[in-house]
Amino acid sequence: MISPSTRRAAAKPNAEPPLSRDAVVDRGLAIADTEGLSGVSIRRIAQDFGVTPMALYWHVKNKDELLDAMGDRILEVIQIPSEQTALGSDGLRQLLSVLIDALRRHPGCTTLAQARILQCDTGRQLAEQALRILRDSGFSVQQSSNLARAALQTALVLVADRPGAETAVPEEERDAVMAGKRAALHNLPADRFPNLVECADSLTDCPDESEYYAEGIELYIAGVQSLARRRVVTAG
Repeated sequence: MISPSTRRAAAKPNAEPPLSRDAVVDRGLAIADTEGLSGVSIRRIAQDFGVTPMALYWHVKNKDELLDAMGDRILEVIQIPSEQTALGSDGLRQLLSVLIDALRRHPGCTTLAQARILQCDTGRQLAEQALRILRDSGFSVQQSSNLARAALQTALVLVADRPGAETAVPEEERDAVMAGKRAALHNLPADRFPNLVECADSLTDCPDESEYYAEGIELYIAGVQSLARRRVVTAG
């Protein structure tokens, strides 16, 4: 069993960067990646840097500001596609892909990114592009808003609930947690739950992440396309 102190040491790089707002935010994300978001605190980060909590307050006012900054950091790496290339279904597919790629860097912090999507410039640009594509496709203001929100929720769920991720669990415990879930499904009575037993491994693991995310994106795109066709038929 790995002790908490050993785990904290493993989460830290060999050479500490100078204490700065960026360094504090990066450390918060690193802790969340290995121990879950619940492990992030001002006191914990201060301990990792070998300073008092008061030293961090020069860079972030409190934990809420730290979490907001972590959410912004996740989103700010997104490269927004140009309006000339982000058109129709292909444009929506591009937007979902770049959002998912950003979220995948820190899957345990998707709730932070969700809270900041309309609070930071990159998130607003992403939402603006999605709404423009949907409005240009003929959807009403309300429909476009609903579908843009569904796109965000699709990305969040795909990343946060990826089979085998278990991001709320400390990293060294994740394999054991997943093994327990897999065994529980395998041990179900096969005469009552034949498909659950057969799919136990696939439900608890994700051997091909690229395929997993691509299929999730295509499911959303297919839904939008179906609604667009229905709208045309109804209007006709």
